[in-house]
Amino acid sequence: MPMNTKLSRNWLTTLGLLLLLMLAACTSPPPRPPASPFEQDVFEATDALAGQWRGKAPFRPRWPAQRLALGPFVDLSTASTAQGAAFGWRQTVAAVRVRQVVAQHIEQILPGIRLVPATLGSADDQADLLLSASLIPFVSRDQSASPAGRPNAAGGNPNPPLMLTLVLLDLKTRNVVARWQSPLRTQAADANPSPFDAESPVLINQSAAEGRSTLFSAPMHTAIDGPSVQDALGLARLEQAQQAYASGHYPKALNLFQEVAAKSPEQALRAANGEYLSYLKLGQPEAAKQAFKRVVAMGLASRRLAVKLLFTPGQTEFWADPAVSGAYGFWLQEISTQAAAAPTCLEIAGHTSRSGTEAFNLGLSLARSERVRQTLLAQQPRLAGRLRASGKGWSENIVGSGSDDARDAIDRRVEFKVADCAAL
Repeated sequence: MPMNTKLSRNWLTTLGLLLLLMLAACTSPPPRPPASPFEQDVFEATDALAGQWRGKAPFRPRWPAQRLALGPFVDLSTASTAQGAAFGWRQTVAAVRVRQVVAQHIEQILPGIRLVPATLGSADDQADLLLSASLIPFVSRDQSASPAGRPNAAGGNPNPPLMLTLVLLDLKTRNVVARWQSPLRTQAADANPSPFDAESPVLINQSAAEGRSTLFSAPMHTAIDGPSVQDALGLARLEQAQQAYASGHYPKALNLFQEVAAKSPEQALRAANGEYLSYLKLGQPEAAKQAFKRVVAMGLASRRLAVKLLFTPGQTEFWADPAVSGAYGFWLQEISTQAAAAPTCLEIAGHTSRSGTEAFNLGLSLARSERVRQTLLAQQPRLAGRLRASGKGWSENIVGSGSDDARDAIDRRVEFKVADCAAL
């Protein structure tokens, strides 16, 4: 074979390989963008938790396969902060993002770990490990500003950071096998409620289980009591339902909410709330009404029902957009019907966000609660003498940002508190 023919073939082969490499480069996905400060903080906290757990375990040349479920990822920064209030754990954008980042990262750094959904079935069906997370306000030792975080009504750093706590629980022994805390840099938008919380008609009261839970406060090697573990599993299952709802998978969300309602009594109010929202998305208004009736019944049974009623700024009229206030008539009708059927009285307490003067907000919150009282009386005259309107202004804010947007929507609420008639 002539030398020049052989060289030509080699050159053609090389050219073909170069073309294939260029084509592969064009079709390969672009590199992932660099991690944000938020993601970097979560990565580092997850790495530290994994190192703490594996570092304290006996040395093994090869780790056995283990199933890990994600537990509740909750924002405690506003839970039970209002005077006299005891509202439950919330899901914010920040809490949802922490869950997503941890889920993406944990299998990469822990060989042998397989992520599985949390279940409410028998012990044999459960995962081996449960990883949960909470967010609380972070305060540095010198009270100075640290990494950027969420708004603060106190007038200091507008974006103070949060403290992220990760807890790894062995579900077989119920022992805390790893626990890590570190600050988390967030942005103002991270304080927004999750899609489920944003659309929820009521603010969920703190359950008895949440009040006694030691999940996020227990130190290393402490055994968590059985009821707290079961409640954590119920919350984890509930978060799966909320994720399905946020993703638009409404039939799946409804099935999960119904499962939680049947198997986790402590989360029944949250589950009924989810059923209501899911039925609406599925175009089943009558089923949604039945679910809301259960929400009202459970709320009044707990002696407190906080409803998010959005008013026109500075006025006593409901927000004009029917997409927002279209269901208010039914909500108030159901509350008045159930309240009239019970041998009790109601205090109707109006609340406002922290914007404007204190005196103006006290008057505005009273005027709004009086508007609601008159509406209930018109619907159920039997409630005459059994309703009292009061205005709290911003004195019982939960968020307190004064931002007048989705972040502090729960500050602009009306609460129906069951009261003894003699006290009115």
